[in-house]
Amino acid sequence: MALFVCSIQIQVHFGGEKGQTVSQFTLPLLAVCSTMAVIALVRPGMLGPTVLSCGRFLQLLLRGVRPDADAVVSLMGWVVKAVFLPLMLAWSLAWIASAGQMWQGSTFIGAFAAAMALLYAIDTAFGTVGYLSTSERIGAHIRSVDTTALGWLSALACYPPLSVVVLESWLVYKSSADWTAWFAAGSVAAGVWGGAILLLTAIYTWSTVVFGPRFSNLTHRGIITSGPYRWGKHPAYVAKNASWWLISVPFLSHGTLTQTLLHCLALLGVNLIYALRAYTEERHLRRDLDYRNYARWIARHGWLARLRRVAFGNVFRERG
Repeated sequence: MALFVCSIQIQVHFGGEKGQTVSQFTLPLLAVCSTMAVIALVRPGMLGPTVLSCGRFLQLLLRGVRPDADAVVSLMGWVVKAVFLPLMLAWSLAWIASAGQMWQGSTFIGAFAAAMALLYAIDTAFGTVGYLSTSERIGAHIRSVDTTALGWLSALACYPPLSVVVLESWLVYKSSADWTAWFAAGSVAAGVWGGAILLLTAIYTWSTVVFGPRFSNLTHRGIITSGPYRWGKHPAYVAKNASWWLISVPFLSHGTLTQTLLHCLALLGVNLIYALRAYTEERHLRRDLDYRNYARWIARHGWLARLRRVAFGNVFRERG
């Protein structure tokens, strides 16, 4: 449990505004850690096999013996939980609290903001459930963990504290005006544009929900083929990144052409980070035959394959 204490302290001191939201869990976590320490001394079996495997990892390491694969997976799984669980829990509570506050009367913008907050609240709530539910009894156990530097760096770049540097200092694509500044309030265009953002965000949230108790970054906990994963391998990343283009509209700017170009390049940089996440996740999951079969099916029947058939089919018909 020392991993959780360290993770929270790092978030509070270096995670900026988003990281500081986890500070409310410091005292409750210390109480949980103390309780688990007592249980570990009296009835260690009650804590589950992964805790015992972590203990075996440390024992082997102290003896100078290379830990076995199961012990490594158990320890890395707890590291993943320590990094992401406090953030998911804190953000879920924050989004739930802000959903009501964002409702500004009966205006379209107020309803839009409240709907976005609610969708993100659902997303992070299911993320929290995923990090809490790693029981083998429900098939949500961690089968393997990505141990590559590129996999971890591309994932951590999207979360504080690393995101404070990467996304909030280097790749700043947002300007003072977002999509609401370019459309008249209550206009048809504003409704269509805002509706598209909500639709993309709903697909992103749906992609998390279909994982159920198996949601987690950097781990393999079973192959998901339902929901939006019936049409593509990375619907969450595609929908989230597309929504950011519509929200920030960096290709439109009140500033100079250079500023507009820099904002677009910055968002493309963010898109590249998520492309790296997709690449490393696929590289990790391809060790599983089920995922390789799923990837082959998507290559033939996914939405990109269908678009290619439509496009090339028209070309071939025109040439014929």
